[in-house]
Amino acid sequence: MLQMQCLNFSPKFNPLQQPGCFKTIAWPLTQRHGAVANTSPSNKSSSIKCSSQRSFHIPNQNKIALNNEGIISNRNHQKPLNKQVVPLALQDGYALQSEDDNTAAAAPSFFEVFKKKLIAINHLVRSYTWVNIVFGIVSVSLLPLQSLADLTPRFFIEILKVIVPTLLMNTFLTALNQICDVEIDKINKPYLPLASGDLSMGTAIAICIGSAILSYALAIMSGSPPLLLIQILCFLCGCAYSLPLPFLRWKSKTFMAPLTLVILMGFTLQLPFCMHMQQYVLGRPFVLTRPLISTVAIMSVFAFVNGLLKDLPDVEGDKKFGMKTLCVLLGKEKVLPLCVNMMLVAYGGAMISGASSSFMINKTVSIIGHGILALILWLQSKKVDLDNFESTFGFYMLIWKLNYVEYILIHFLR
Repeated sequence: MLQMQCLNFSPKFNPLQQPGCFKTIAWPLTQRHGAVANTSPSNKSSSIKCSSQRSFHIPNQNKIALNNEGIISNRNHQKPLNKQVVPLALQDGYALQSEDDNTAAAAPSFFEVFKKKLIAINHLVRSYTWVNIVFGIVSVSLLPLQSLADLTPRFFIEILKVIVPTLLMNTFLTALNQICDVEIDKINKPYLPLASGDLSMGTAIAICIGSAILSYALAIMSGSPPLLLIQILCFLCGCAYSLPLPFLRWKSKTFMAPLTLVILMGFTLQLPFCMHMQQYVLGRPFVLTRPLISTVAIMSVFAFVNGLLKDLPDVEGDKKFGMKTLCVLLGKEKVLPLCVNMMLVAYGGAMISGASSSFMINKTVSIIGHGILALILWLQSKKVDLDNFESTFGFYMLIWKLNYVEYILIHFLR
C-alpha cells in the first residue's frame, strides 16, 4: 500500500468526516501546477481512506510525496512521472477538479462583463450626484414661475437642455477627481473602478475629456450666456479642486475643499440656472426673490457641510498623503458635531423664514417639514460609528437625501 505524505501541504480534512471512512476518486489523474504523477494502471476507481491525522492512503499506487518546493515527486523512481498528477486537496471529502477543467466554466459571459463595466462607470460618475443636480435644476427652474400658464412644452424642453450639459460636466468633475486620486483611493475607497482595476485609466480619461467637450458644445448651442457660464465655472473649479499643480489641488487644503463645493452647489447650481430660466426662457428680467435667496443660503450651508463630511471615511489615506483636511487636523470626533450643528442652524433659519410667510400653508409645511428633517439629522448623528466606514459613509449619504427633500421645501419659503 502506498501512502501520500505532504511536507508543506496537507489535504483538507472535513471535521465531520470520521476516521476510517472511505471516499472514492476516479483515475486517470490530472495535471496540476506543472507537477506529474503516474496514472492508475486501470480505469477503475480507487478508495481514499480518511484518518484523524489528515492523511490518506491510495491502495495499489506508487509512493509519492511533495518536496520542499511543493512539487510531487516519485520516491520509488528517479525518472519523471507521466503528465498526470494526483489531486491532493480535498474539499469536504471530494477531490478538487483540475484548473483546466474549470477554465471554460469560469469564463464570464458577455452580459456579466457588460454589467461589470456599467457598475464601474456608475461608480466613476457618482450617479447619486446626478440626482441632486436634477432635483436642483428642476426646483430652481420652477421658482420664477408666476402661473400655470408658464408650464409650456418649451419650458420642459429647456429644462432638459440645461440638465444634459450639466450632468456631462459633473461627469467630467467626478472622473477627473478619481483620475487624480487613484493612489489615495486604493486606501480610502478601494471599491472605486480605477483603484480596483475594474476600469482602465485610458477609458476614464476618454470619459472625462469627452464629457467636458460635449458639455461645452451643448452649452454653446443653447445660446444662453448663463448656461455657458455654469459650464466654465464648473470646469475651472473642478480643475482647481483635483489637479495636483502648484496653487491648485484645493481638496488638500483645509477650507478650500468645502468652499469649492459652496461655489458649485451653493451658487452655481442656483443663481445662473434661475437667471437662465427667467431671461432666456420666460423672457423676464432677472429678479432676486426671497425663495431664491433662501435657497442659496441653505444650499451653501449644505455644500460646506458636505465638503467636510465627505472626508470622514478618508482620514487614513488623507493622513498618509498629507491632505490637510479638517478631519485630519481636528479629528472626526469634533468635525461630526460641528457639521450637525451647522445644519441644525440652517434648518432653524429655514423655519423662521417659513414662519414669516403670509400664507398659512407655507408656514405649516416649512415649520413642520424642516423640523422633521432636523430631528432625523440629530437622531441619525447619534448612531454614527466613526470607526466604521459603512456607518460614516451612510451618514454622508443621508445628507444628500436631506438635500433632495430641501429642494421641495424651498418652494414654501415664499
